[in-house]
Amino acid sequence: MKRLFRSISLKLFVCFLTLFFTLNLAWAAPENLPASAPAPSVNDQPLISDTQTNAGKEVSVVPEQKDSPQTKAEKGVSVVTENNVSAEEKEFFTRGEKTVLLNVGAWAAIMIYGMAEWDYNDSNFHFENEHWFGRETEYGGMDKLSHAWSSYAMSHLFAYLYRKWDYTDKEANLYGTLSSLGVNTFMEIADGFSPSQGFSYEDMVMNVLGCGLGYVLGAYPDLARKVDFRMEITPKFDSEDLKIGTNYERQTYLLVAKADGFDFVKNPYLKYLEFHLGYKAHDYEDYDEDEPDHRHRHIYVGLGFNVSKLLQNYAKTTVLDYIQIPFTSMRYGFDLD
Repeated sequence: MKRLFRSISLKLFVCFLTLFFTLNLAWAAPENLPASAPAPSVNDQPLISDTQTNAGKEVSVVPEQKDSPQTKAEKGVSVVTENNVSAEEKEFFTRGEKTVLLNVGAWAAIMIYGMAEWDYNDSNFHFENEHWFGRETEYGGMDKLSHAWSSYAMSHLFAYLYRKWDYTDKEANLYGTLSSLGVNTFMEIADGFSPSQGFSYEDMVMNVLGCGLGYVLGAYPDLARKVDFRMEITPKFDSEDLKIGTNYERQTYLLVAKADGFDFVKNPYLKYLEFHLGYKAHDYEDYDEDEPDHRHRHIYVGLGFNVSKLLQNYAKTTVLDYIQIPFTSMRYGFDLD
């Protein structure tokens, strides 16, 4: 019976991969090919004058007129030059092929890492109820915010690559969101085949929320000027600092409102201010049932300094819209326990 269930689970898993791969092929088509050959335009037909001789009824033919590229551009007609064609031909992969390779490569990397670290495919598919942000949960909910933040940041990373591959801003934002959702859904389903993990619907909900926030801020740039979702890592300068993804003890997650994004703030110095709302749980990693319980969850409010705005004077980067530099804010914490 166990073998049958495992076989069915693996088949469903493969079906999911096939379906998502097919969807990627559909929305990542490199070019919009016309359904049929376009009808000849008026400019392609010879023009015949109304002047005819009375005797021989001879017809006066005006030579064919062709619009210059500049004229076509003024009329809103798409002009494809030889330079554009040659540049496209020099690309080793089309943008659609690069899109598919990027997504499949991400899935493959997750599968390889998961088989090495999380024992993917060593158990039957199963669910794991992780109970959100409760004090008695394994990480106090920090893992849930980690899912939301990584899905959010990943959607913008994918969108950035798609814009570099000549997708429009609207297409890049949508496809970036879909790619992030696909990759994180793939990971969560694969977790279901890990004896140490399991499929968590709480994680999946946070993945969807993170991707949704990424899409909204990508679709509304004026809102993105005002709001950031950031992760802060407070280092202790040891090897554990390198465990960025799972070292929840040193992480804080923040929603940030930036004064620079509000037009009514006119003072150039006040534009560097930020308002922070954060969450952190600590002393979960070393918790032992036989020892005193020091686990605590905190909500923070505070004021911060907009390091990203300062950095823009020297380098055009948005990395600090996602990463909070430690020790650049003053906070007041509320102990939830």
